Amino acid sequence: MNAASLGKLDDATVAALADASVEWLRIDAASPYLLIAEHAGNLVPAPWRDLGLAVPYLGTHFAVDIGIDALTRRLSQTLRAPAVIAHYSRLFLDYNRPAGEWDFMRPDLGGIPVPGNLAADTADRQLRTRIAWAPLEQAIVEAAVGRQALVSVHSFTPVMGGITRNVDIGVLWREQSPFVTSVLKTLGAHGAAAGLRIGDNEPYDWRQAIGYTLNQHGLEQGRPCLYLEVRNDLLSDPETFELVSRTLETVFATVAISLWPKPAVAV
Repeated sequence: MNAASLGKLDDATVAALADASVEWLRIDAASPYLLIAEHAGNLVPAPWRDLGLAVPYLGTHFAVDIGIDALTRRLSQTLRAPAVIAHYSRLFLDYNRPAGEWDFMRPDLGGIPVPGNLAADTADRQLRTRIAWAPLEQAIVEAAVGRQALVSVHSFTPVMGGITRNVDIGVLWREQSPFVTSVLKTLGAHGAAAGLRIGDNEPYDWRQAIGYTLNQHGLEQGRPCLYLEVRNDLLSDPETFELVSRTLETVFATVAISLWPKPAVAV
C-alpha cells in the first residue's frame, strides 16, 4: 500500500473498513465482566494486500492469538458477558501496544520482514489508527461502563525461544485486587482438578511488560482487571478446548457470585 493508493480511499470506504474492525457481543448483558479480545482476528483490510505477506503467515501466532475468537465467544455466551472482539490482525496494528512501541506495527516476524510495515509513513499510520485503533478504543470505553472487572483474553505458544512453557493457563496482573486474588485461588483449585497447570504472572509477568488495553481501561480507571493467557495448542483440539472452556466458565461464574452476588452469573 503506497501513499498514492492511500490517498484514493474515500471517506465511505474508510468508514466501512472501520465498521468492520470490531464486533460487540451481548453488550447489554448484566454480567460484571467485560471480555476483550484485541488479538482475536487475523484479517488485513483489503487495500493493504496482506501487508505483502504470504497468506499462511496470517495464520501464525505472529498475526493472531490462535483459538481466542472461539474461546471469547464461548465465554461470552455461557457467562452471559459482553465482549469486544477485534477482527484485524495485530500485524496491521497492535492495539495492546502504545503507539511508540516497535511492535505497534511490527516490521518482522522473527527475522522475516513484513513488507507493508517496513515503510509505513505518517499518513499510513494515521489511517490504520483511524480504521483499526479508534473503533476498538470507542467500543471498549462504551462497553466498560458499569463493569466491575475487565478480562483481556489471549493465547500463547507452548515453546518460546526454544524454551518450553510449563503453564496451561496464565493469569497476568499488575495490581493485586480481591478480583485477581479470587481468580487465582479459584482457578488454582479448579485447574488442578482438571489437570491444568495454572501460572501466576506466567508465561509473562505483566509487572515487567507492556499492556496498553488494561493499563488504559482497567488500572487507570480504577477497574480490577487481568490478562488471561491460554496455551494455544489446547484451544486447537476440541477435547482440550472443551476442558479449558468449562474450567474458565466455572471459575469466572464462581468468582462473580462471590464478589458481586447481584446480578448473579449462571454457572
